[in-house]
Amino acid sequence: MKINDTLIREYVVLSEHSAKNIGSGDLEVLSTPMLVAFMEETAKILINQYLDKNYGTVGSNININHLRPTKIGKKINIEVRIVEIIKNKVINFEIYAYENNVEIANAKHTRVVIENEKFLSRIN
Repeated sequence: MKINDTLIREYVVLSEHSAKNIGSGDLEVLSTPMLVAFMEETAKILINQYLDKNYGTVGSNININHLRPTKIGKKINIEVRIVEIIKNKVINFEIYAYENNVEIANAKHTRVVIENEKFLSRIN
């Protein structure tokens, strides 16, 4: 993995992703919690291609600006880009979300590389 590695993924906004369904709001529009989930998933997929199967990542921080609503049924693109790698363990991302090439959100996100079994053994 290296600085500026990028991944873009497309998501279709379904009713199950709505603020009303998630409980974060009352409207049938894309909820911020689901937008965060799409962003984290895209970052995770980008990093996982560089990791041995015994390793993974966990999200440790996200700071999101949700700028515009998105209707159910619309497609959005999530673009993640690695902006900093600290000791091959802490990865910082810039993330943008677009609907029809219009920015609907942006975020800064941090993921930490973990050894899966070691991580799980610490929480038992």
